[in-house]
Formats: sequence, C-alpha cells, structure tokens
Amino acid sequence: MKDSKLAPRLLTIFMTVIVATIALGWPPLRAQTTGGAAARIQTYYQELMPTIQQAGRLSVRERDKRFAPAITGAFDIPTMTRLAVGPAWTSFSPPQQAAVREAFTRFIVADYASQINNYSGESFVVDPQTTPESRGGGEIVKTKILQPSGRAVIINYLVRGGRVVDVYLNGTISDLATRRDEFGSIVSSGGADGLIKRLQERTQSLLSK
Repeated sequence: MKDSKLAPRLLTIFMTVIVATIALGWPPLRAQTTGGAAARIQTYYQELMPTIQQAGRLSVRERDKRFAPAITGAFDIPTMTRLAVGPAWTSFSPPQQAAVREAFTRFIVADYASQINNYSGESFVVDPQTTPESRGGGEIVKTKILQPSGRAVIINYLVRGGRVVDVYLNGTISDLATRRDEFGSIVSSGGADGLIKRLQERTQSLLSK
C-alpha cells in the first residue's frame, strides 16, 4: 500500500472551510447557533482562529502544537481510532491500542497543521437544526461551503456526546469508512505495528514540510 493512501482528503476540505473565515471575518455564519452540537462545531472553529490568522508566520510544527488542544478537544479520537481500524481493533493488545490511538491523534493534528492555504470569497454556513443519527446515536450537524461561483460543498459532522466522531463529504461519504478500508490493508500486511509505523511516517513527513 502506498503512503499516498494516507494523504489528506476530507481534512483538506475541512481546513478550506476554516481558512475561508479569515477573509470573511468571524463569525461567517448565515445562522447563529445557540447550543448543542452545532454550537460545538462553531466553537471549535473559533478556537482555531487565532492560530489560523498567524499561519503565514508559523511553521507546520508550530501550527501543529497550537492546533492540538482544539482538535483533540473537539474530536472523540479514541472512538474515531477504533472505528477507523474496524474489527481488527479487538485483536490488538492494550499497549498496541494505546499506541495506535496516539499515532492516529498525531497524524490527524499534523494533517490539519499542514493543510493551510490561501482562500478567498468562500462562506461557511452551519445549519442550527441538527438531525438525529438513528443507527448509532448522536446528531448530524449540516454545514456547507458556498464558493464565489455559486457551487456549494456539503460537509456534515456526526457529533456524539458533544464531540465529533465522523465527517461526511457531500453529506454521505464517511471519512472513517474510507480510512477503515485503507487501514485494513495496512493491518493485513503489517498488523498493529505496521499501522503505527505507517502513521508515524506520515506524521513526520507532514511536519517536515
């Protein structure tokens, strides 16, 4: 499996939304939220903004360090890690599970920190009305990026217990499901240790940019 299999996908688009707020000024929301899961997503962006506004003067490693508290606070990383690994998770020893969680956390934060680019003209809309998620519980927070051309990119978030556990591009494509396919190939050939090694390699590559 090539390293590009772990390249950013939804995270790139997720960061596009965040960086777009710089040009528009905070808050860039068409509808203000007052509580619940939608407000949690809004707060998350607010927490990232000070670092984003200084991104041009910061190295990837500096952004990584500053982003970490907001990202790990907003995302349920233990649940996301378990779901991304899939059935093989139960075959990992407790130390391996802990190491995979740590490697996955570091990868996600480094991925975000490396995805800062210049955007202008986009607007970010959060729907204050969430939708119950019937299969596993939680709420779907619906958002979209409105581009100057008029094109809208839909990104939905699954929030449980006040924290994000999945991201859906075009409203339906699960980031975790995609990662599960990727991780499955790595685990099949190298086990938990192979997955840890690959995630660590990708993280170091991102931080060295």
